[in-house]
Amino acid sequence: MSEENKKERLITVLRRHYYGNVISLVLLFLLMLLRVIPIFRESELIGVTLERYAIMISIIAIPLALKLFAQRLKKVRRPAETAVALRKYKNASFLRLYIISAVTLLNILLFGISRNSNFMWITVVLFIIFLYCKPSYIELVTLTEVPEENRATGEEVIEDSENRTEDEEAAGK
Repeated sequence: MSEENKKERLITVLRRHYYGNVISLVLLFLLMLLRVIPIFRESELIGVTLERYAIMISIIAIPLALKLFAQRLKKVRRPAETAVALRKYKNASFLRLYIISAVTLLNILLFGISRNSNFMWITVVLFIIFLYCKPSYIELVTLTEVPEENRATGEEVIEDSENRTEDEEAAGK
């Protein structure tokens, strides 16, 4: 199987996880919002402390998931072998997706229990964040290519070798 096919298959798998996750969370949220699935008949009071911690966990988890994804991909040496790039990208994508999914599920459940609008609005924000977490074929391809700032044109290589020769001659005199 060619490298391009492996990359396309990985992106297909990641997109299935992504869309399956987002669609199931949206359906659960809508069912809770419309009270089709009531967890309790009447809203339960959630303590202020629990509410603050849940909101704080959400606020911390969002940039944490995005930063972990970026750092894990930044650590991959470029150009990476296809197998290494696929493994690193898959692990980083799953980590980002499931951290944000877990926080979204937590907020949906807390909204279903308490009917507190804070949890509803944080869930809406989390769904917006999902738009920026879609797996990208282009991002995966960049892991296996030399970064543009490190690419040297033929002229730069010749010019660089001439400069080294002149410097070596000056140092030898």
